[in-house]
Amino acid sequence: MAVRRLLCFGDSNTYGWKASLEGPACRYPSHIRWTGRLASLLGPGWEILEEGLGGRTIHDNFVVGSGMTVPGAGLSGKDYLPACLLSHLPLDLVVIMLGSNDMKSALGHSARDIAEGMGELIDILLGFSWNGLLDYPHPRVLLMSPPLIGERKMRLAGARYVGAPETSRALAGLYRRLAEDRGVEFLDAASVLTDEPAGEAHGEDGMHLSEHDHALLAAAVFKKASLMFPEK
Repeated sequence: MAVRRLLCFGDSNTYGWKASLEGPACRYPSHIRWTGRLASLLGPGWEILEEGLGGRTIHDNFVVGSGMTVPGAGLSGKDYLPACLLSHLPLDLVVIMLGSNDMKSALGHSARDIAEGMGELIDILLGFSWNGLLDYPHPRVLLMSPPLIGERKMRLAGARYVGAPETSRALAGLYRRLAEDRGVEFLDAASVLTDEPAGEAHGEDGMHLSEHDHALLAAAVFKKASLMFPEK
């Protein structure tokens, strides 16, 4: 049986950032991260490739508040994605979830700006040319809109995320229409985060996923992947 390959491309919530208000953050272990849980749910017929980076945006090399400067392609998903794809081919599926860091007020992006930027990433996934170099088909795509930003996050870092609650609530509809236009699959991550406050990430900082959030998201992605690639 051929093993299917799934690339998870995102920011700190794909990396598995475990937020802490009292000291340095750390990373959830693989069996807690939604990517690791997804690997267990899908089983040995799948290989999961993790490409999560804290602070990653859709196309801005923005480092204020990220805690680090990343050389090379930096924090821009658009700059890094082509090389990332080429380094991991062949791929059957790419799951992409970005947009949270793009809501930082210093960037000045509207929800529509963010969705348009995501459209550029989807176009790379669907149209990046490796013909003549590698004889692999383009992967299928599952686009995910990120968790909502709510009052907990705004109490802690509201000056950095002015307008973000409203922007975050607009993204799901815009991403859904984008997915329909490009012919890719869609999942609203906020819709599966059912703990209160519903739709938000439940880590200590109101921005990063809790352990239970990771479990819920893994189950939702597993369901989508199973429908996209039904067993024969």
